Order: sequence, then structure tokens, then C-alpha cells
Amino acid sequence: MVARFAGAAQRMAEVFAGSPSVLASLPGLAAHGWRGPAREVRLQTRPWGFVPGAVAHPVRLWHAPADEEVPFPAAEATAALFPAARLTEQGAPDHIPSEETLGELFAELRAARL
Repeated sequence: MVARFAGAAQRMAEVFAGSPSVLASLPGLAAHGWRGPAREVRLQTRPWGFVPGAVAHPVRLWHAPADEEVPFPAAEATAALFPAARLTEQGAPDHIPSEETLGELFAELRAARL
């Protein structure tokens, strides 16, 4: 399973290095011990205990293009791991899901009877 994640670390490094907001926030991130970026890289690059490409069920992701903590291309790279993923741009420009996004999520769960 580790081999299936072999390119993930390089891809995440490229995504985060190419983000102006991440680059601008480097001094603040360093002052806090790099906890946020380190956590995100760990989440994105270590094996998840399953093979994303083998997930047959639809996967829905929401992410804000203006998120200053995690660049939108990171969400795109995550969505690309799943064959039936749908990535939706969250309208609110924040890392935390907006009320609108949560409303969409719960409406979909109700419709699916989950």
C-alpha cells in the first residue's frame, strides 16, 4: 500500500510550495512549530489503511479555493485519488466549513438516508 502513496509526498510539497498564502505565512508557521503544515503533510502522504483508488462509493469533498491553510490544489490532488470523487468549491473563503457547506452536506446525507 505504501507504494500507492509514493508520489504523494512530492505532489504535496509542490502544491504547498506553489501557494502564495502558504509562502507568506511561513514566519508565523515557524513560530508555532510548523504544526499545521506538518499535520497536513502527514495526513496526505501516509497510508490511510485502505486504497483510495479501490473505493467504489462516491466520495464528496468540499474545499475553499481561498483557504489560506490548505491550497485548493491539495484538495484536487486528494480528490484525484478516488475514482468517484466530486470536489465542490466552498463559497466561504475559510478553512472551516461554512454553514452553507454544512447544510449541503446534511442535505446529501438525508437524501442518501445515511
